[in-house]
Amino acid sequence: MNVGIARITLRLPDSHSLKTRRQAARSLTQRIRSRFNVSVAQDAGADGNAWQRVTLLVSCVSSDSGHIDAMLNEVAEFVESSRPDLELLDYGAEIIRGV
Repeated sequence: MNVGIARITLRLPDSHSLKTRRQAARSLTQRIRSRFNVSVAQDAGADGNAWQRVTLLVSCVSSDSGHIDAMLNEVAEFVESSRPDLELLDYGAEIIRGV
């Protein structure tokens, strides 16, 4: 089995409170889960602009590492296309083979 993990960091330029950030993160998380059947969590780390940044961690498991790579890239593309009001600041993915 192979495990894929992606970190997607987004900027919410119109967010001016933690409540707005949480609402956007929760909505996006639910949409990703329902569309791709992957695990999604919000990174708990916070910085000085906590209300304008959110980091999502996405993971999936498969016997085919090519499928994992394609799935994680598709999730990142979905985030960009479905929420044009958000800026994709960083995207990184890692596949752990032979778990």
